[in-house]
This record gives sequence, C-alpha cells and structure tokens, in this order.
Amino acid sequence: MFTNFAEFRNCIKGHSFSSFWIVVEKNENMLFFNLSLKEDIPKYAVSVSNDLILNASFMGERISKYKKVILPIKVNNLNEIFDILEYLEKGTIVESESSLNDKIHVIESVIKNAEDTFTDKNKFFFEFFLEQLHLLKCKPERYRYPPNILVFASFFCFMSPQAYKFLRNSHYMILPDPSTIRKIGTILKNSPQTEEYTNFLVYAKHAFHSLKDDDLKVLLMIDEIHIKPFLDYKGGNIAGMAYNSSNLATSVQVFMLQSIFSPYKNVIHIVPIDTFDASKLFGLMKKVVMGLEEIGFKVMGMVTDNNSINRAAASNFANPPKLQVKYDHSADKSRPLFYVIDSVHILKCVRNNWLNNHKNGYYFYYPDFDTLNVSTASLSSVRELYDLECSSLLKFGYGLTRKALWPTNLERQNVKLALKLFSTDVVHASNELGEKYNLECYEQTAKFINIISTCWDIVNVKTPDKGKFKRNPMCEPLTSSPSDKGLMFLIQLVSWVNKWENLDSNNGRLSKDTFLALNHTTQAFIEIVNHCTKSFKKEYILLGKIETDKLESRFGQYRSMAGDQYHISVRQIYEIESKLRLCHELKLASHKKGSITVDIFDNSEKNDEEKQPIDLIFCDIMVEESDIEK
Repeated sequence: MFTNFAEFRNCIKGHSFSSFWIVVEKNENMLFFNLSLKEDIPKYAVSVSNDLILNASFMGERISKYKKVILPIKVNNLNEIFDILEYLEKGTIVESESSLNDKIHVIESVIKNAEDTFTDKNKFFFEFFLEQLHLLKCKPERYRYPPNILVFASFFCFMSPQAYKFLRNSHYMILPDPSTIRKIGTILKNSPQTEEYTNFLVYAKHAFHSLKDDDLKVLLMIDEIHIKPFLDYKGGNIAGMAYNSSNLATSVQVFMLQSIFSPYKNVIHIVPIDTFDASKLFGLMKKVVMGLEEIGFKVMGMVTDNNSINRAAASNFANPPKLQVKYDHSADKSRPLFYVIDSVHILKCVRNNWLNNHKNGYYFYYPDFDTLNVSTASLSSVRELYDLECSSLLKFGYGLTRKALWPTNLERQNVKLALKLFSTDVVHASNELGEKYNLECYEQTAKFINIISTCWDIVNVKTPDKGKFKRNPMCEPLTSSPSDKGLMFLIQLVSWVNKWENLDSNNGRLSKDTFLALNHTTQAFIEIVNHCTKSFKKEYILLGKIETDKLESRFGQYRSMAGDQYHISVRQIYEIESKLRLCHELKLASHKKGSITVDIFDNSEKNDEEKQPIDLIFCDIMVEESDIEK
C-alpha cells in the first residue's frame, strides 16, 4: 500500500518486471512502455503520475476501460498496476479490438481543441460531424438525435422521401427513421383536416403569437385547386367528402394570408367543396375574416381571380349587394375592406382575349393612351415578327417563343408565356423591324404592348430595389405623392380603360368581364396606396404583394410533392400542407444568422421574370450527333 508518489517509487524499486516492459521515471511520472514499434508508435504505454493517476494507451490511443474498470483511475497498491500490466502483456487488447470508442474520443478531442480556429461557415459542419461520431458509440436502439439533425432530417424526408431512404440505406450518415419524423408531425398536430369542422383557424391562432405588428396587417388570398374526386380511409379517418354536401369533393378552396408590409405568408384554412354558389362562398369568406379579426389579425382586404362567383360573393359585403372597390369592414365599420381581382389573372385574360379574336383577324381596336385616337394592335404582326427571327442567332425579340404565340389550353394558364408577349423586347423588335419588313400596324401594336407591359411593371413590384435593379422608374414602389410616375400612370389607365370600353365597336375589344376586372383592380390599387400611406404612415407600397401567385405557387408544391400529379386528392393536400406547416415551425440554427426558417422549394421574394432563362439563350444552337460523347 502507498499513499503518495514517493512511497510508490520505494515500493516499485524492489520489484523486477518482465522483459516485455521498459520502466522509466521522468518528471515525477512512472512510465511503462512496450517498444514493439508499429508506425513509429509504442504499442502499449502505461503511466502513473505524481498524484497516482494511472492512464493506459494502445498505439497512441487512450484506453478508457479494461475488464470492468474505467480508466484513468487512482491507484494505491501495486496489485492494481500489476493487474493491468499483465492484462496488456497477454495481448487482451489487440489491434482489431482497439476500442472504437477510444479512437472516437481522440478524434472528438482533436476537433474540440481546434474549435477556436473554425469559421462561422464550417462550424455547423464540424458540429454535425461530432454528433455523427457520438452516434457511432451508441447502439441503434439507444440513438438520441439533437434538434438540428431532427430538423435537417425532417426537411430532407419531406422534400424527397425516396432520396432520404436511399441516403439512410447507404450508411453514409446516421439519420432518424422516417417513423421518428412522422411522430414529430403527430405531436405538433398541425394537420388542416382537424380545422374542417372543429378547431376552426387553430393554426392561425398558434402562428399569431410569434408574429410582429407588421405581419398582422394581411390580405386574404382566396383560390381553388381542382382535385381528383377520391374517397380514402387512413389512420382511422375518411377524407375526400365535400364539407358542404354528401358528395365527393371536386375542388378545394384554399385561404392564404399575405402580409402587405412584411414577407409573412401562410395557408390558414383548407375546405374541400363540391359545388359552390356565391352565398355559400360569402358565408365562408366572412367567417374566415371575422375569425382572423378575433384572433388579432387586421384583414385589410381580399384577393380572388375574376370568376363571376367570386365577384358575386364579394358584392354581398355591401347591402344591397354591389361590387365595390372597398366595403365597410364586418369587424369594424370605421375600417375599409378592399376587394381586389388578381392582376396576374387579368394579364392572362388580356392575352387570351387577344388570342380569341381569330374571327376578327387577331386585331384589337383601342384608344391611344395619350391622344385617345382609335389605334389597331395586330397579333398577326407579332407572329410575323417571330417568323422573321426564329432562325436567327441574334434577335431583337429574343423572348418570343412559339408557345407564347400559339399556346395550348393548358399553356394559357402560364403567366410566364403571357409575359413573353407583353415584353419591352417585343416593343423594341417591332419598332426596329416593322418598317424594314413592312409589318402591319407595327407602331400601334408596339404601343399597345408597351401599355400592358408598363402596367405589369407597376403592379408586380415585390422588392423595394427592383426599380434600381431594372433601371426602370416604373418598377419603383408606389407612393401617394401626386408626382409619382407609377400612380399617375394608373390614374390615366382608368380613363383609358373606360374610353376603350365605351368605343362603338363589338369587335377587337376585351370581354366585358376583363374590362370590369382591369378597371376595378386599377382603382383598388390607387385606393390601397392612398389608404396605407396615410393610415399606416408607410413611405411606399409594394403592389406585387397583392397577387395570388404565392397561392398558385403553393398549389404547385402540392402537385410536386404528390409525385408531380396534376389532379391530386384531398388526403394528399392535407398531408402535404401538414408537412409544409411543420417545416415552417422547425428552424435550423446558424452561428452567423441565428434561427433560419426554411421554405421548401422556393418562395423567395424575387420575381421569376428577373431570372434569365437559359433556354432563351441557347434555343437556336443545334447539337449534332458528333458533339455527343459516345
């Protein structure tokens, strides 16, 4: 027995050790080596420090356990030392059993010691690497995942379940089982199906507590998505019935909140329907508006497409029913409730009206924007322009495509194709080539396209810097200043639409519904700009937020996450929306940017048309068979 290092040294002097060990005393430490060198490293090493702490290592790696003893330990008799020396000399620890945990401990120690040298960019990577090392030391049934890995795995699994399954089966990293991820969604209970009859707007109530004041001033986007009539039973419940009848649902009415002063947007209610008339839709719209007001949101208005049922439902907010730009708010008569017809839908309607004028030779007879003299816009002239340039490598109207000028019924729903027609590039091309090739009515056609293009530039501003980025003053956010160019254009546009509608002509004009929608929405934008700048003291308003394109984008996510199907079922919409809500709740942590909310697929505030599509640049480059590697 010994109680200090001096007594230990005296005890060990009278003992002879096997030739297997070399004993060295240095700096009040007793060292035992086996010099069977491999890779210039002693195979075994045992040390006893001056405070009698015993450590052991194998091939330079610390041994954390032998038999049932946890190392390092404090020794007080020689038998403990002789026991571990004999244990190692017998080769109980061999290279193939060199304790994976000990090696992992060494790697973790090295990484943690170098933590100060990590940058913000790679710190998360090393934390993830350390967590994976820690999981290697556990049995699968004892895996415990940190929050960041659970969030990352949830995003990955929701975006592509098959890719997630492939990655787990490859064993390149340790990730939670899909059943574990499904349990997270079950715990949060964010499925929109529970809101159909009970727990009305419960998700909106939950989201309300984490929102800022600007997030609460919202517009209610309303649209429907057509689905496959399908009844299915899963998990103890049946989905697929219309909420307002005993029939199968043929479409789903979706309500989305879009803040007019912040990036906040979220789907808050989903209702499967069969057939809907204006009175039933009005009842549902009013119920949602009043429910949101009770929660604490300030609903400033509603945005729908130009469907006659939507207009009739909105007109019921007046007594007697009448379509108006603004109504007395149901929750507070002193506040206005605006009604806007979606500008994206109107743009497609104008293009479709032009395409439908085939009996009239594809002509529009419209008043000049400045002089109000009757002018003629010819779609045939634009098509001829395309034919002239389609085989050229360099083009003036490089955005024009065959799909834009001869779209199918399905392609008519694509606003990007409409924007290829109503583009300043087509205006420049017509002015440059019209006289040279004697194109019909090319100047007046260019003026008409320029009017629609300018209107779109004004109403599609979603970021404050778009005007500077585009070098286009019409892309600046609107203000209530009388000298604001965008506002002046909208005021003049109302007069122009009225003049066009009153022309004595039954041909070459917009449909009655399109005239109504264009006039109504232009006036609504003017009223909203004046109201927001005066009532909320805002310097500018982004009209691009008063569109349903974010809701249409959500419909695209539904179809994409359901396996790229066009007609999906009610069950699929419920499950996908539940995943999207879950991803909105879960947040990834960043050392540099803090908490990060991830929107699956997209949903940045940038405009799609700001990105130059590659296919427009390379659309006329031919690839021969010899260019392809065999």
